[in-house]
Amino acid sequence: MDVLERALHNVIASVPALMLEKLISRKLTDQGVKFAKTLPRKLAEHILSGAEEPFHHGGRTAPKDISLTFDEADCQDVARVGDEFLNVHLPALIGAFSGRIAKKTLRDLKKSWVEEQRLQQVDLAGFRERMQETWGKPIGQLRMLLTIAREWCGEAHGEADKSAKNGKARLQKLMVRFLVRSCQVTDEIICLLENGFADGAMARWRTLHEIGVVVAVISKFGEDIAERYVAHQAVESRRAMKKYMDCCIDLGYKPVRAREIEKIEKRYATAIARYGDTFKSDYGWAAQHLNKGRPSFADLEAAASQAMMRAHYQMGSDNVHAGIKSMYGRLGLMMDYDDLLAGRSNAGLTDPGQNAAHTLTQIAVLVCSTPKLDDLVAGNIMQMLREEVPDSFWQADKRLRRKDKAFRKAQSQL
Repeated sequence: MDVLERALHNVIASVPALMLEKLISRKLTDQGVKFAKTLPRKLAEHILSGAEEPFHHGGRTAPKDISLTFDEADCQDVARVGDEFLNVHLPALIGAFSGRIAKKTLRDLKKSWVEEQRLQQVDLAGFRERMQETWGKPIGQLRMLLTIAREWCGEAHGEADKSAKNGKARLQKLMVRFLVRSCQVTDEIICLLENGFADGAMARWRTLHEIGVVVAVISKFGEDIAERYVAHQAVESRRAMKKYMDCCIDLGYKPVRAREIEKIEKRYATAIARYGDTFKSDYGWAAQHLNKGRPSFADLEAAASQAMMRAHYQMGSDNVHAGIKSMYGRLGLMMDYDDLLAGRSNAGLTDPGQNAAHTLTQIAVLVCSTPKLDDLVAGNIMQMLREEVPDSFWQADKRLRRKDKAFRKAQSQL
């Protein structure tokens, strides 16, 4: 890159001499002077050097005595040529150089990437080791909760299949689907926590909370609202189709086929005819049971007795959207609110970790609990373990803050 940059700088530095050289050539020609090709360049160099003594040219074809005068018109002509170079030729020159520089730099990066990647993997292994030392216990407890939930979910799925053969359990099969997705989201949260992405984990907990709220509402109202929830696919499919059709041409994609549009519209019309106009809204499946024309997610939270989680839900939303809070407030920053965080951090795991334990347990108990002894035992185990998780996260956070405080104090004394 240095060679190319130097070449570009040399070209730019030579511009004044080139413009003056052209002007001298024209003036010599206008005077009828015959001259060697090198004479205008040497004269330009002499003038630009600031030398005060007369210029002497020793060539055999050199004119004996010449006098060059530069007036205002000459200065304007030079300025015009200079402006043309700066505004037209230089941008094109820089563009060409930047492409060459980029190709060479990328080529060098590819050559050195294997070693750079190895060094990054070593750093990452060290980071994960420190994470395990600080947060190993609470994350391990959270993973234990996830394992219990998965095994319990498997048993509930088997029971739902048996009931389905008897023409029952539409509600239960839907609830099992909720728990299956909850287990996957919780695993994603754990993955983010283990790798130092507290803000990302909080964003994924936001999804887990939404699942938990919907599970609680459907569990509260039973089979009828479960039917409406499933039927609401017709509304969401039509909305998705319309959004796709609005942008597919600009993206260069094929539009939805007319026959498919007709099917979607027909299913939508059937659903609205059956459930009414309030079914059209985002949470229209819950409109009748909540007695709301256009229920909001906050309405669902209230019906699920989860309104107390609004602040945490907002925190998770901040990490999903591009609002100003997401630009400054980061869980992964220990103290410096105005500091920057572009990657991993070993701080801020408490809120997403304890929230995930709470919500996953809530969902599993709602989905799987029955009067059977095995289910009662599994539910009690999850709830007891869930009670241990917050304290484990808080203790880990406390130890981390003590270490950070000691480190900052030591740094200030250097």
